[in-house]
Amino acid sequence: MMFMMVAFGFFVLVVAALSVPVRADPSPPTSLSVLSSGGRQLPAISTSNVSAQGGNVTNVNIDALTITKSWQGYYGNVTGNIHLDDANNNSFYIWGNASSLAGEIYASRNNTIDWGTINCTTGAERSAEDGYLGLSWSDGDSATNTFNGTIHPGFLVGSQDIGNNTCYSTTLFVNGTSQNDSFHQILLSDSSGSLVYSTIMEDNQYAYNGQTADFQLLVGENEHPSALGPTTYYFFVEIN
Repeated sequence: MMFMMVAFGFFVLVVAALSVPVRADPSPPTSLSVLSSGGRQLPAISTSNVSAQGGNVTNVNIDALTITKSWQGYYGNVTGNIHLDDANNNSFYIWGNASSLAGEIYASRNNTIDWGTINCTTGAERSAEDGYLGLSWSDGDSATNTFNGTIHPGFLVGSQDIGNNTCYSTTLFVNGTSQNDSFHQILLSDSSGSLVYSTIMEDNQYAYNGQTADFQLLVGENEHPSALGPTTYYFFVEIN
């Protein structure tokens, strides 16, 4: 069963319940619930103004904030257990609900990822994502400028070994502040070029808003005027 998320360009709190086999390929969660949405940041209530007087030349410094039209944020908690099931989903044994889970959360616009060929996204594939987002690589919020580092822990995707510090990556904010120690996000792609946004789960760590969460995930979403509308993302989970 596939579960879909629709991206509207705002933050969503997600709790995913899951039962997945150990060291198998990532699989869809057994359930995914949208609990709340943080919404977009509100525009300034008042306008800024300055008086103009003939004959004057005035030095004015301006600080402005623009909401991105190209990214959606997800965050939330993960609960689950480990099953020994047959092909008909009959449970031979279930290991109880884990209090501390480790693994990865994945999201892609393609629901049939070839996990056996998953690897780091190439520079060309990252540029293609900029095109999908309606951006140039030089735009401040392009995929190129967002995933502009290669600092992340190593991890396994099914049987594929993703070495540390090998893929385009970034880290998401904690308590409203940039940091480099947690909530690593990595760009992956399969052999057909299907891009997978990936994040390494944390255990009950402080998230961007000071609340605790097990994951934060950033995905691309084109909300520019010429775009076709909201995008469906398919979520996958892997427990180590």
